[in-house]
Amino acid sequence: MITNLPEKIIGLSSDQESSIQIGIAATDAEKEKIFHLRYEIYVEEMKRQPNLADHRSKQLVDEIDKWAILLYAKVGTEYIGTMRINIGSIDEFPSDLANVLLMNRFRQFCNTSGNPLVAFSSKLMVSKQYRNSAALHLLSAKGYELYCNHHVRFNFGGCNFYLLRLYEQIGCRRFGRSFEDPGYGLLHPFILLVDDISHLKAVRSPFFRKARKREGLNSAATDWFFNEFPEAASMINSQLVTEGELWNIVTNHFSASGSPESVIPVLRGLSETEASIFLFRCGVIVQCHAKDRIITRGLISEELNILLSGRLVASKHLLQEKRLILPGQSFGAIGLSGPAIQQMDFEAATPAEIMVISRQYFRKFSVAYPDIANAILQNLKM
Repeated sequence: MITNLPEKIIGLSSDQESSIQIGIAATDAEKEKIFHLRYEIYVEEMKRQPNLADHRSKQLVDEIDKWAILLYAKVGTEYIGTMRINIGSIDEFPSDLANVLLMNRFRQFCNTSGNPLVAFSSKLMVSKQYRNSAALHLLSAKGYELYCNHHVRFNFGGCNFYLLRLYEQIGCRRFGRSFEDPGYGLLHPFILLVDDISHLKAVRSPFFRKARKREGLNSAATDWFFNEFPEAASMINSQLVTEGELWNIVTNHFSASGSPESVIPVLRGLSETEASIFLFRCGVIVQCHAKDRIITRGLISEELNILLSGRLVASKHLLQEKRLILPGQSFGAIGLSGPAIQQMDFEAATPAEIMVISRQYFRKFSVAYPDIANAILQNLKM
């Protein structure tokens, strides 16, 4: 899983870049510092419960670390960020990982195209005090350089819903269906089509500057991907949808009961313009399948969730009577002002769509639109 992105990934100063060193761990000591940093962020800060956490040594390491490229970001001698990249043939990846990321459907194309290698990026994180620095940009840019150097066309990954908007800003696309990762919650798979320069340009990806200098590229991998996964084109990309289009989508969900700002309690008291700009600047729409456990009790919330369509059921314990969540209602712990611990499980009783408001984007929105942000927070207290 990939997590803990800062709010900004572009517009970096030369001072920021020069103070942060990016490298590849080569010694056991360097790798142990990375594994310890993972533990500090995932377990101690975010209260995640990964099965393979070594609480005695305070390290987080698993089997694919043995053949991974482990990137680090450091300032002086302090390790402040890391990213893991595995590059290999599809057969080299664990079968459970290959299954949830649908890698097997890529096998024939990769083997016959002359580029059999794929990449999997994970464990991308930055320590709290450096999350608004250049660290993440520099780590992810180094990753893109490695994909290019190894002639990789597909880079796979997965993240929690509140991070989807950020990965779409980098240039990734959603595909497939969500899957549950024990200790981390429900994740959505994404893919970076490394050669898709037009898309990187369209979303203003920080990778575009390097991508446009590459030669001899073609659209074969991109064309194949959308032929194989046509449903990916219908997923609402936060970086490509316009404000008007997004508002129309939300409005259509509530056309029988009223306007969104009158039906959704979080938006009450806002004008249509205010409600529209809030959802556009902060939110991302995610489709869920029946039986998806959207929220797991005990994990940390970094977001606000609003049900747009479908039905959810909530429960504190497996044997407890379940509570129904209906469209328009927000659900789960509210993490807009700061991380909050989830107190209940929420499962999709039917196919559902949810609007996920990321805390990182809401903080930025609050600076630009303080009156709207304050109104929303007051609504959430009612």
